[in-house]
Amino acid sequence: MTPEITECSRTEDSSTTGSCRTPQPSPLITIGVSTYNRKDYLRESLQSLLRQTLRDFEIIVVDDGSTDGTAEMVREEFPEVRYIYQENSGDAAAKNQAAAHAAGRYLVFNDSDDLFLPDALERLYAPLAAHPDDCSYGQYITIDAEGRQQQTRYKMKTYPSGHIVPELIMHVIVHNCATMMPTALFRTIGGYDATLRVGYDYKFALELATRTHLHAIPEPVFLRRRHGTNLSNANYEKIKLLLMVVEEFLNRHPEARSAHAPLVRKRLAAFHSKLAREAKKEKRSPALVRQHLRCSLREDFSLKALFRYLVAWV
Repeated sequence: MTPEITECSRTEDSSTTGSCRTPQPSPLITIGVSTYNRKDYLRESLQSLLRQTLRDFEIIVVDDGSTDGTAEMVREEFPEVRYIYQENSGDAAAKNQAAAHAAGRYLVFNDSDDLFLPDALERLYAPLAAHPDDCSYGQYITIDAEGRQQQTRYKMKTYPSGHIVPELIMHVIVHNCATMMPTALFRTIGGYDATLRVGYDYKFALELATRTHLHAIPEPVFLRRRHGTNLSNANYEKIKLLLMVVEEFLNRHPEARSAHAPLVRKRLAAFHSKLAREAKKEKRSPALVRQHLRCSLREDFSLKALFRYLVAWV
């Protein structure tokens, strides 16, 4: 992970007499928005944030090297938003930059192509008012590139609250968008792993779940836009990265592996089964397909996996 995410100092303007402006009270929540060449989507995203029913927040946009006029759009249309530019370093690094400049007690991220529902902040904050050291997380409604609602496939009928490490090992249910946490906790963990292009949010969520309780918000809190340039679109390499994230987590936390051994084996077997399917779909070598199917069988034997393995030899 990033070695250290610390709070950046913010300088205030001084008059010619040397007196400083009256310090402004810190907002309750900082919303960090990372973006890269998504000016039109970003405009919609910021509009959704400014319509929030809970008003005690600041917005920080970190521009990861855009060349499409993003800077001009933000400065002209959203003067109340703090804008930070960085050379292109990836989405995780941009989110870490937002966290480093955050003044809010709580931190939540919104991707620049996604939209918060009007009461998202209010509902995410509600459980934290009584449990200030905990975190909350919400799910989404899928929309397409033009904003039309699509069928959303939910991983669970009811999402868990409390100590959710077992459920999180099995499913990616905590997203980098619409997870509210104490800003200090994000910095203590070290932020997102900026060496990862994808999977950094899953890696962080697993670590977060070992340190605190998470409160699931019952109804969706944001609109997740699906389009051709989504970082999370699945393929062999991305699934392999997620498997690496889980294996590294289990190596760092052997107590989780031992406490949830059958579940861990099932999850690892499912990963290898998915990798076998993607390898076949992408016309990778048959030997690679068989290798993943063997790993799946070793982790958690099933007749379905055995059938796939036998078919792979045909």
